[in-house]
Amino acid sequence: MITNMRRNIFLALGLFFAAGLAFTQQTITGGLTVATVKLGSSRPEVITQSKFRQQLQQQLAMLEAQTGQPVSIDELGGRERSLDLQIGEILINQAVTRDNVRVNDSELNEKVADYKAQAAPDVPDIQFQAIIQQRFGMGWDAWREALRKQLVQEKYVRQKKQSYFTGMKDPTDAQVQEFYDENATRFTNPQIISFNQIFISTVNLSEAEKQLAKKRAEEALGELRTSQFKDVVQKYTDDTTSRYKGGNAGYWPRTDMRRQNILGKVFYDALFALNLNQTSSVMESRMGYHIIQVTEKIPPKILALADLIFPGESITVREHIRGLLRAQNAQLTFQRALTDLVAELRKEAEVTIYKENLN
Repeated sequence: MITNMRRNIFLALGLFFAAGLAFTQQTITGGLTVATVKLGSSRPEVITQSKFRQQLQQQLAMLEAQTGQPVSIDELGGRERSLDLQIGEILINQAVTRDNVRVNDSELNEKVADYKAQAAPDVPDIQFQAIIQQRFGMGWDAWREALRKQLVQEKYVRQKKQSYFTGMKDPTDAQVQEFYDENATRFTNPQIISFNQIFISTVNLSEAEKQLAKKRAEEALGELRTSQFKDVVQKYTDDTTSRYKGGNAGYWPRTDMRRQNILGKVFYDALFALNLNQTSSVMESRMGYHIIQVTEKIPPKILALADLIFPGESITVREHIRGLLRAQNAQLTFQRALTDLVAELRKEAEVTIYKENLN
C-alpha cells in the first residue's frame, strides 16, 4: 500500500542513501564542472555534468522503484535539489572517512538477512542472489559493498545526531484511527483458502517416474477410504514441512501470483473451486500430484481495525498501522537529523557551484 503520505516521505528522504543500491557505482568523468566539494583535508571531489546527470537519473529511478509510480524532476525538487543531495552524499562520505566510521561484517550480514526476510523470505540464498542481480543490476559482492556504504552513512548520522532519536513518541490511537479511516478500503483480504494436503513431487522426474508418482498418489487416495487423513499424510507425502502437521499447508490467498506461477493457473483455479470440507481426487500441478482436504474458506472482506492482517498471523490491522506510522515517524526524524548534519558540514566545507553548467 503506497499512500500519498508515504510517497511524500520517499521524496523527502536523502536519496543518496538509496542511490548507492540502485546502480553500480560507475564514475563517469568528462564535461563541464557543476560543483566541487571539499571537507577539511579531504581531497576535493568534482561533480561533472556527466556525473550529475547520471546521479539524477539514479535518484529518479530509485524513487520510482520505491513508490511504484513515475517521478518527475519537479517532484524531486528540480535540478538544484538533486545537486544538493549529491553534495550532501559527498560531504557525508568525506566525513565518514575523516572520522573513521565503519560497519563490520556482522552488522552487514544482519542487514542482508533483514532485507532477505522482507524481499524474498521463501527462496534459497543462491536464488536470492540472482534476485539482487536482477533488481539492482550489480553482482552480489558489489551489492553487499553498496549496502555497507549505506549502513556506514546511516550510522554516522545517528552517532552525530543522537538527540533526534531519543524520546520519539509512539503514534496515538487517534492517529491510528485517522489513518485507517482515510485508507480503510486498502486494508482488504482476497478470497483465502486453508487446507491439508498429501503431496507427491514430480520435480526432475522422467515420464516413467511420473507415472509411478501418480500411481502412488492414487494409492494414497484409496487409503483415505479407511484411514485418517493425517495418517495417510505421514505415510505418503513428500512435503516434509507439513508431514507431521496433518498436511497443513496454511492459508493461501487467491491473489498469490508467486504460487500460481509455480504450480500453474489450472491447478490454482481448481484448488479454489473446491468446497469447504471437501477432499479432492488426485490433482496435478507443475510440481507434482496433490490430494487436498479443504479446512477453511474465507471470502474477500474489508478488514476492521481489530481483524488480523492475515489469517494465521498475530498482528492486527491496528498494530500494523501503528507499525507503519512508527516507521514513517522514524524516517521523518532521520531526514531532519540528516538535513541538519549536512547543513553543518556545508558550513565547514568548501563547496563551489557552477549554476550555469547545471542543465
